[in-house]
Amino acid sequence: MKKLLSIISVLAICSGAVFGQNTKNAKEILDKVSQKTKSYSSINIGYTLVHTSPQGANDKTNGTLVMKGQKYKLSILDNVLYCDGKTLWTHMVEEKEVVVSNVDNNDSDVLNPAKVLTMYEKGFKYKFIQDRFEASRAIYVIDLYPEDVANSEYSKIRLSIDKDKSQLWKVEYSAKDGNKYTITVNTFKVNEQIPDASFTFDKAKNPSVKIIDER
Repeated sequence: MKKLLSIISVLAICSGAVFGQNTKNAKEILDKVSQKTKSYSSINIGYTLVHTSPQGANDKTNGTLVMKGQKYKLSILDNVLYCDGKTLWTHMVEEKEVVVSNVDNNDSDVLNPAKVLTMYEKGFKYKFIQDRFEASRAIYVIDLYPEDVANSEYSKIRLSIDKDKSQLWKVEYSAKDGNKYTITVNTFKVNEQIPDASFTFDKAKNPSVKIIDER
């Protein structure tokens, strides 16, 4: 679950450290995406996640991510996460349980999708690979490499950015254990009127759910 959350939290992206040739082009592209994304009052993303294992297994699932400032609602597999910026509710739907915890904004290990706009400002090198056409769209391809490879689960993260929209379209994670995770953004809606209540778990609508309060 933690690994999947770290993957989903890259659905919006910004700039990072310095890496080799064509770094300037990569930085300009990522800065543009970051600035545009930060200008939105809200973001509503529908995505597909594909996991490919070294043994050839191929799993596919769909999900959604809604963000509004530091608030977010993330649907992934059979879990729904609600965060109002201070409290996190993790609803495990099949288990009919909700774990409640505080959000620690000082903890760099917290996998918070609301932090995606700044998560690559340090800890990553990047390199512009190419621009090309794929799925009838013009895209930029940029590779990210963790500076501390020994303590990272991933050897490389490849970003495919829609050139015309300045939006992230696809993210490909290459894990050091041979697994590969690919996220493709299917829908990208912005500046919707989303009530704050959308980012809190409503016990009244789920009376049979067990609450586990870890605060």
